[in-house]
Amino acid sequence: MAQASWIKTTEMATALGCHRRTLGRLKSAGFLIEGQHFRKTNPESPRGDFVWHRSRVMLRMGAL
Repeated sequence: MAQASWIKTTEMATALGCHRRTLGRLKSAGFLIEGQHFRKTNPESPRGDFVWHRSRVMLRMGAL
């Protein structure tokens, strides 16, 4: 069974072995790019939840 491409923040952090705040810091620093590595589940919400593209983030982090 294939793994889903877009996963929630907690799942992405678990896959990388890091804290969810680390993903937020990498996002804020511009290391992970919106639309490529992550996207908001509700673009209209100023403080919404994010989903992460599993393989793209893993490649960027050097985990694949």
